[in-house]
This record gives sequence, C-alpha cells and structure tokens, in this order.
Amino acid sequence: MSQDIFDQHPDGEAVAAAASLVPATVPQAQMACHEAQLIGYALSHHVPDMRRGFEILTRHGSWHVDAKPATKMAELMRQHLMQQLETI
Repeated sequence: MSQDIFDQHPDGEAVAAAASLVPATVPQAQMACHEAQLIGYALSHHVPDMRRGFEILTRHGSWHVDAKPATKMAELMRQHLMQQLETI
C-alpha cells in the first residue's frame, strides 16, 4: 500500500512529498471548491443546453443563436471551462 502526502512516518515526520507542498488556506480552498462546483454545474447543465440554441444578451439587444452554430459554440465553451477547471 502506497503512502499519500497525508501519511507520516512512525517517528512523526511527514514524508518528503508533503514537506514540499504548501497547503491552501481554508478560505482559498473553499473558494477553489466553490469555483470548481460552479464550473461543474456549467459543464453538466449549461453547456449541454446550449447545443439546442440560445440567446445572447448585449446592450444592443438580444441575438438568437440557432442549433448549428450553437453546437460549435457549446464545444468551445466546454473546452474553455475544462481549462479553467485545470487551473483551480
């Protein structure tokens, strides 16, 4: 059984990998967790729904995007959100 970074040696010293990592503070970790949840929600709900078409609201009014271009735009949004998820 392999040890992870939370395991300690019997003498109380942390394994070498754990010593090189700096843990996030609680607020930073909570913020990252919340951001990951929002991205996950968008990936599982908004992006699939975009494929059928959607409206874009601008200060000049709304603009309808039909299913054919919407499918391509949804894929671009999925890729963008996956990249954001990797940086959290």
